[in-house]
Amino acid sequence: MTQKLTIIGGGLVGASLACALRPLNLDVTVLEETPLESNAQPSFDERTIALTYGSRKILEAIGIWDLIAPEVGVIKRIHVSNRGHAGFTRLDRNDIGTEALGYVVPTRAIGKALIDELHRSPKIDFQCPSRAERIHISPASNNVTTETTDGAVSSSLVVLADGGRSPATTMIGVKKKIKKYSEHALVGIVGVDRDHNGTAFERFTENGPLALLPLINQGFALAWTLPEHEARAMTVLPTEEFLGLLQEAFGDRAGFFTDCSWLSTYPLSQVEIESPISDRCVAVGNAAHVVHPVAGQGFNLGLRDIAYLSEAIANATLENANIGEPAFLQRYANNRQNQTRRVLRFTDGLLQLFANEFPGLRVARNLGLNLIEIFPPAKRFLLRRTVGIAGPLPRLARGLPLRS
Repeated sequence: MTQKLTIIGGGLVGASLACALRPLNLDVTVLEETPLESNAQPSFDERTIALTYGSRKILEAIGIWDLIAPEVGVIKRIHVSNRGHAGFTRLDRNDIGTEALGYVVPTRAIGKALIDELHRSPKIDFQCPSRAERIHISPASNNVTTETTDGAVSSSLVVLADGGRSPATTMIGVKKKIKKYSEHALVGIVGVDRDHNGTAFERFTENGPLALLPLINQGFALAWTLPEHEARAMTVLPTEEFLGLLQEAFGDRAGFFTDCSWLSTYPLSQVEIESPISDRCVAVGNAAHVVHPVAGQGFNLGLRDIAYLSEAIANATLENANIGEPAFLQRYANNRQNQTRRVLRFTDGLLQLFANEFPGLRVARNLGLNLIEIFPPAKRFLLRRTVGIAGPLPRLARGLPLRS
């Protein structure tokens, strides 16, 4: 018998999961509240996403990579430095023998490719706009009913993929630990007067990280951590004045900034939930965890959720078991919670280390960066973890589709 699965949230994470599950004998319903043509739809705006090499393998496995590759900027190397100090390190794809360390792609390119695939698949019922209003769990009948603005959807498992605010996790009483940072992220696109040659830059300043990620053309995607009032003020400055302040903060290692566009700000926070699973419900992506963008792990962490959850669901179907069985979900939760907590602690630790100007910490972080620079095993260890190719990996993370 064909089992049914409901995904609340048809953004990048929810749509990726639906595409990943296509080889399985499942009927999948995707509920997305925000119309695709709306300015509030984050899957189709001009922001960019940094993808790790491991995320590329997942997108290859679900049949999306070739659709977005023409718009992808390649990160061949990363220059990490501490503004005003001598500490730095250089990370290169050759350190771990991969084609790239990562990629930079417009959100709209991934969003369009995923939505096109949802519409193309006969196994996926994509309902948009449709809002989940209530979730009824019936353990005795192995069933979950999701009441929506268009009716009710019944399934064996509900996946909550509706983003960081996640009304769906609130519906089922998930407990969250929220840490709000005082800074905001200023993001946009900036041009320079020279080729970047695939080099990304991460420069730690007194306010936090300033990152430049190479786009497919000569420009960079900018992510600059600033106090809220400064970040907002930057968006309304005349172009020349803004570029002057950016040049002063970053220096001229990447060249001289020539133009900017699509400047916007958003608040920064860290969110961790007590457990990603509840009765026949599982949270993934930002509904399960929100991390500071300092290490570029946000969407990549969501894609790893998808890889592991898809494998758990595939194993259940291979054993002719119900996909909402607690044993399968608990196995998934145990694996992901450990990995997610490591990423949360790592990103928050980076901020505490580099945003603090105590003399002892300044010396320690400069020494740490320089030691990584001169000690290749440390580079390889760090890179294999951050690009998502360390340890045992599920099929999708190895670039292989699920077994039907």
